[in-house]
Parts: sequence; structure tokens; C-alpha cells
Amino acid sequence: MLAGAFAAACLVVPMLAMGAEAPPVVTLVEGPAALLRATGRFALAEGVRMHVGDIVEVPDKGLVQIAFADGARVSLGPRSRFHVAALAGATGRGAKAAAVSDFYLLQGWTKLALAPKAAPLRVTTPLFGFGSADGVLVLHVESAEASLFVESGALRLAEGFVRATPASPVAVGAGQFYMRRADQRGVLQPRPAPAFVAAMPPYYRDNLPERLAAFKDRDVSPRRLGDLTYEEVEPWLKGPPELRRPLMQRMRAGAGPRVSQGAYRQPAVPSRMGPDPLPGEAPAQAPALGGRGKSTAECSRGDARKAE
Repeated sequence: MLAGAFAAACLVVPMLAMGAEAPPVVTLVEGPAALLRATGRFALAEGVRMHVGDIVEVPDKGLVQIAFADGARVSLGPRSRFHVAALAGATGRGAKAAAVSDFYLLQGWTKLALAPKAAPLRVTTPLFGFGSADGVLVLHVESAEASLFVESGALRLAEGFVRATPASPVAVGAGQFYMRRADQRGVLQPRPAPAFVAAMPPYYRDNLPERLAAFKDRDVSPRRLGDLTYEEVEPWLKGPPELRRPLMQRMRAGAGPRVSQGAYRQPAVPSRMGPDPLPGEAPAQAPALGGRGKSTAECSRGDARKAE
């Protein structure tokens, strides 16, 4: 039943999305949140339109909310690292419109609220991926553990750093709670764990505010802060191929023609994030937010000089 609903929603997305092609808008920013776009780092601000490929970083006490034209809302809480991999209805060069919005969450708190006619979405984390066509849910990813509470609606879930499909094996319904640690199988519970509720941002107990109307006629350009550093994109480069390849391509493009692709690949990029280590093996840890180092272009030129 759940698989059928998610699959059916995927089929009708092109019609829904083509009637609402406006890009999602940042409608709330608290704290110095950052936007990683192309090869630059920007200060995120209310009114900024989100693009495919954008990465949002939220500080320890920050908050960002993104609103979609179809009524969906995404709230990014403290320490969130969030990547927009695809937007339903958006097209690339010569590509068909995406049927589902695809997002990746490496860490932090997120609350999703989908309207009845909102386009379905998929969210992938280092420990599990899920897809949903409706409902409200709260998600937390930190270090070697990830948790999910479905406040309303239903979803399909698959374990591992993989994207969910309508046939994903785990069904999570309204009121249920799912938790998984890196070296264990996930556990489905009838109610959220007390520790999850205690740690959850207090404002996630309320409905996400409706703020899109105030920004329909405001298209804000983010303020550029500088070039990306390798340290800032490194956690994403350790993800699965469909996440890693587009980012590598744009980083190589930003490095300039003087740098060979072979030089840019230094240091070596593992093929996976490492959410499922062998028993007794420590899981991979993402570096702390806000760290600064050499830009990707500078790293590439330095590697090229070493290779000469």
C-alpha cells in the first residue's frame, strides 16, 4: 500500500511540478548559516532561491527553513549539512525533468512537512535513505547514529548510504520511530525514544510556519564569502557516486585548465562515506563546521606542483 502510494505520487510529479516551477526559497535564517554553491561559499539569507547542487551548513545554534511552491517545507536545525541533489520538475542540460526531489543530510536536525499535493521526495543519510509522498517527520543524524520520527504520513526506508525506492523494505507509519547505529541493523519502535525527544529542538514540537508569501517578490542574491576549501567539501566527496561525481566535476571546473584531473584527485577520495564499518571498526567522522583551509583551486595547483 505504501509502495503504491509513493510510486503513484512519483508518476504525477511532472504535472504537479510543471505547474509550480518556482525554485524553493529560504524563508527563515537564524545564525550565520552558509551556502556552498558552485565553487564558492556564501552567506545564506532569507529570500535566496535554492538551486540544484546547493549545500547548506547550519551552525550549532542556527536554523534555516526552505519553502516550496507546492506547500512543502524543510527546516534545517542545529549542525545540519544538507545537499540539494535534485528538484522535482527541474531540468539539467538536455535532461528530463526530475520526478522526485532528492536531498542528502550528512548530519544535524531536520523537520519535513509535505503538503497533500506536494511532490514526493527522497532523503539519503549515511545510515539510511527514505522516500515519502506526504506527512510530517523529524530526522536527526549525528556521528554513527541516525533517528527518524514520523509524526504523520508514511514512508519507505532502506538501510545503508543508499537512495530509497518504492520497493524499499522498511515501512514506517505515523507515530513510529526508527533508529539505526552504524554497526547494527535498524530498530523500529512504536514511539520516539525519550533521548530523541529530549534532544530535539523545542520549536520542532510546533508546526513549521508558513512564510513563503512574504518572499514571492523578493529574489535575494547571497553574499559571497570566498572560495570553497577542500576541507569543506571533503565529507561530501566520500559519499556514493551519484553524490560525489557532480561535486567533483564542479570542483575540477573551478580549479581551472592549468590543473590536470589526476592532480585534483589528490588526496585520494574513498568510494564511500563509511557508515557501515566492519565490527569493531570506528565509523568515519565529518570535520567540524566552519573549518577553513586552502581553496579547492589552491589545493589543486599545489598538488600539480608536487607532481612535477
